[in-house]
Amino acid sequence: MTRSVWWAVGIGAWMLPLTAMGQTTAAGTESMAREMVTAPTAAPAPPELPEVLTMHPGGITAERAGAMGIAAAALVRAAHANTEAAEAARTEAAMGMVPQLTVSARYTRLSEITPPRLNFGSAAAFCVNTQTGALYAGMAGSMGTTCVNPRDSVPVPSTGSAGFSFPVILNQYAVNATLTVPISDIPFRLARVYEAAGLQAQARRFDEEAQRATSAADARVAFYEYLRAQGQLAITQQAVETARRHREDLTRFVEAGTVARVELLRVDAQMAESERMLVMAREGAAVAEANARIRLNLLHGEPMLLGEDLTAPVDIPGDVQALIDRAWRSRPELESLNRQISALDANLSAVRAGYLPSLVGQASVDIANPNQRFQPATEEWNTTWSATLNLQWSLSGALQNSATASRVIAQREAVRAQMAALFSGVELDIRSTWTSLQAARAGIEAANRQLAAAQESYRVRRERFGAGSAISSDLTDAENDLLRARFAVVNAHVDLRIALMRLRRLVGTAERAN
Repeated sequence: MTRSVWWAVGIGAWMLPLTAMGQTTAAGTESMAREMVTAPTAAPAPPELPEVLTMHPGGITAERAGAMGIAAAALVRAAHANTEAAEAARTEAAMGMVPQLTVSARYTRLSEITPPRLNFGSAAAFCVNTQTGALYAGMAGSMGTTCVNPRDSVPVPSTGSAGFSFPVILNQYAVNATLTVPISDIPFRLARVYEAAGLQAQARRFDEEAQRATSAADARVAFYEYLRAQGQLAITQQAVETARRHREDLTRFVEAGTVARVELLRVDAQMAESERMLVMAREGAAVAEANARIRLNLLHGEPMLLGEDLTAPVDIPGDVQALIDRAWRSRPELESLNRQISALDANLSAVRAGYLPSLVGQASVDIANPNQRFQPATEEWNTTWSATLNLQWSLSGALQNSATASRVIAQREAVRAQMAALFSGVELDIRSTWTSLQAARAGIEAANRQLAAAQESYRVRRERFGAGSAISSDLTDAENDLLRARFAVVNAHVDLRIALMRLRRLVGTAERAN
């Protein structure tokens, strides 16, 4: 039972003794009191709907409340951040399929040393080219060393037997570029990882859409509950005023000696109860207002007026099965779980690819001074390249991938079970909300009839009271009945709109922020 129903029952409960007391007072005694005591203050006509429950131009409508709720919800911002993270993960997975190009540059300074001398006896001699530094064989003659190609060449000085020393290169430079291509991993593993990342990004977008719908529905419900609480507060305040007027009338009768003092004590007790209920109504209204302001991101004191007519007719869908079918097709939660299952399938294929050997191609270019592949080393730039195919397989890697595959399978089964539970729960939730919607619509008709009866009863008792043929408690009871009937009408319309908002959420209607 909702809080509004409990409060309505409470209002009716403490008013029942007033009716009983009026019935125990004889009509003749009331007539005598009218002659001896000043006539009781006539109760004013019951007010119209409270100000907060009437439509104000530029006020908050259900659509605006939903948009404000989306803009204010921290969970929506968190869901959007998760979507962006998933998109970045997909880009990261795409970069994994791009061949890796690594470029490095290196400079090395060597310390000076005395190079070792290589001796070849007296039968040979060496010459060095002064332009290129190249060393080549010469001949040893009786007069010294003879160069085979004497142009720009000088003999290597020697003492004793023939020999030479390699030159020491103290400054060394190198530039390397290496291109690595995971030949087998791209189609069998990395492509599936990229596919899984894309499906996860789609799932996060559906999660964000679901969170937007939830935040919008929560904001609308909070706003309607705020209106309900304000209506309850207005009705309770009016009931307290009615009880106070009733007490004033009975005080005059007691002072005139026409009514026993015990009746006044009963009214005092009911006054205390009505004031307690007023405190509860104020606290409930304060909580509902705080909740609505948080949901709508409104500052304290900022006006929160109703921008729609609560009594205006609303369109109610006529086919519950069509709504269920639509929810199965468009609920973002179901779409998200479906994408997650597909992503886990793709991840499982990628993990199982690790059971097989992987083939990696690598190409490298070295530009160095001196280049180690040129011997003897000289202080000049030379370029060399290499190409490699590497086929490798790891037993420990295969075993680890097997365990990972088991984990992914378990995760997939858990998501499938979650999807099955949600799939069946959609129908139950929609049918339950549909029943509440129909009950709220029927409640509007019942409340309208109750209001019509209360208005007529109030009119008749008002006329009888003016003519002196009805006691004041009869008029008070009629007034309270009219107040409760008016609140029942408002309550029924609020219940109808809340049911509509919940049904809209369950069906999966997309929501947009401002």
